[in-house]
Amino acid sequence: SLFFVMLTAVPFILAASRPSNALYRGGSLSVERSSADVLISEQGTFKAGFYQVGENAFSFAIWFSETLDRQKTVVWMADRDWPVNSRGSRLSLRKRGDLALLDADANVVWTTATTTTNTTAGAGEVAELWETGNLVLMDGDMRVVWQSFDHPTDTLLPGQPLTRSLRLVSRAAEGIYTTGYYVAHFNDDNVLSFIYDGPNTSSIYWPNPDYSVFQNGRT
Repeated sequence: SLFFVMLTAVPFILAASRPSNALYRGGSLSVERSSADVLISEQGTFKAGFYQVGENAFSFAIWFSETLDRQKTVVWMADRDWPVNSRGSRLSLRKRGDLALLDADANVVWTTATTTTNTTAGAGEVAELWETGNLVLMDGDMRVVWQSFDHPTDTLLPGQPLTRSLRLVSRAAEGIYTTGYYVAHFNDDNVLSFIYDGPNTSSIYWPNPDYSVFQNGRT
């Protein structure tokens, strides 16, 4: 009987330790367990977790699981300009229903701001990393209340729309993930435009700003 109990317990232990694509209300991911505390999409294409961006500095990010070199191909970051400490920081799906990134002092660095008081749907119950690379927060009726596809950083993935209200903003430099100066967005004429938005000047560089939208063929 004892032998049978031990055998039946093994699959349960293995299942409990297997990486998941979901984080449930009240759960959290720890920066100190960044190699183990990750969400993995159903077929393993994407991972989400704490990504080191500097000495003792981490950001919560989504990246491709498989890369050709040691550096991960990051496709989204929650806190690109406000990294958290390598000790004591965590991402939590709080009981109030929002995903929140907390630093070592428990200060909120970033949040989805999804609670029953400020969303038409219910508060977040589960966060899932989909095979598309989209991190989705859903309520108890599995309605989407927030998704990373609606908050891009510098990357568009297949199937991810760039709409009138969204912007893609470059990273500062290769390997430096803070906000850069190059922006892709729809301008006041609803034309997709690339602009340089620097500290001292801001100007369109595509389509050609010297031509009208009709001359550029960009109506």
